[in-house]
Amino acid sequence: MKKSLFIAISLFMFTEMQTNANTIWHPTFPKTNSCYQKDKQLPNVTASYNSSTTQLSVAFGAGQGGKVEIYRNGAKVVNATAPAGATLSYLLRNYGNGNYTVNVSQGNTVVYNKQVTVK
Repeated sequence: MKKSLFIAISLFMFTEMQTNANTIWHPTFPKTNSCYQKDKQLPNVTASYNSSTTQLSVAFGAGQGGKVEIYRNGAKVVNATAPAGATLSYLLRNYGNGNYTVNVSQGNTVVYNKQVTVK
């Protein structure tokens, strides 16, 4: 009886050791791709505003395009979508005097936001 109990306990412990040994990470083995979180692409946008000419320029990088929204006194006057590598330019004076809000986004991320007044 004692011998069979000893064998049963030994088999159980051996099986448990095998199961635990498979979950130990060994530093010489590379991790699989499922262990890494993929990096999100960082925004690559250059936006500039010249207050003397009221010119807004937005350049999108080669990796990803984006969207430009311009509001004058709360009303949307520009809603443009640009492909990757595009450059957009706007003269805010052409839309009239007022308070402007400029939003430039890539996906769900706002990468440029500016409040300007054109007199």
